Amino acid sequence: MQPKLSVVIPTYNRRAILEKALLALASQTLSPEEYEVVLVDDGSTDGTRAMVDSLDLPFSLTYRYQERKGPAAARNAGIRLAKAPIVVFIDSDIVVKPGFLEAHLSVHGEGDVIGHGAVIHTDNLEDPTSAEFKITDISRAFFATGNASIAKVHLERAGMFDESFVEYGWEDLELGIRLRKLGLRAVKVPGAEGYHYKKRLTADDVPSWCRRERERGHTAVIFYRKVPTIQVRMMTMITPVAFWLDRALTIGGWTEHPKLPGLLRSLEAKGRHSLLRFVVRIVTLHAYFEGLREGLRASR
Repeated sequence: MQPKLSVVIPTYNRRAILEKALLALASQTLSPEEYEVVLVDDGSTDGTRAMVDSLDLPFSLTYRYQERKGPAAARNAGIRLAKAPIVVFIDSDIVVKPGFLEAHLSVHGEGDVIGHGAVIHTDNLEDPTSAEFKITDISRAFFATGNASIAKVHLERAGMFDESFVEYGWEDLELGIRLRKLGLRAVKVPGAEGYHYKKRLTADDVPSWCRRERERGHTAVIFYRKVPTIQVRMMTMITPVAFWLDRALTIGGWTEHPKLPGLLRSLEAKGRHSLLRFVVRIVTLHAYFEGLREGLRASR
């Protein structure tokens, strides 16, 4: 029996939350014969394969390992392996409720559409789906792979994900521009909420957050070079005003000061989490702008 839906999940070193994501997909209101899961492991080193092998899942699961190529290449690999006419994208740190897949399937009788479910952010690893929707969870993206569904034929017609996006960020928004040109409509999917787990911020996480934002700056430049429009320029903040604001906020180079990690740990120890988040926001935003500067220099 051909499945109606193929759930495509790229993953990299997210063993703990991925296990919860797969178990949540095992409890869907759809019959297990009506959907499959295609998991593309983009070079994990945390025992992801052993965890997957240990699970007893009711649906068909295809596991594909590849050397690290980035999320765009991982999603393309998943699309090629997908057997169903409709592809559902979630990230490997997204946990869903039982009616998730049935809700996505229901919107694809409405013509050429992209189904979007809400993404609700949470730091509760034990019970991710207990989180409430917040104003900061609102997204206006036309196509965002954290929680979306689309006919496979449209992905193929649009040319799939651009695999020159090797680092983190922007590859789904770039594909979204090409999908929009095909005349597709984005529709909301009530009942298809995805709960996005993100570890609660600690001072020790800041270097890894900065590395990720620097990568996002690199890929923002790739995005703008491919789609050099005012809309993309504003979206990526590749504007003189934005660069000036970054310089003003980081005057004196304080974000690189050797005493900054100690200050962040002190704020954390004193329970001053709001101030910690504010300072980290400036630090990581500066890392993003440094990534933009590196990308712009390289592209010249």
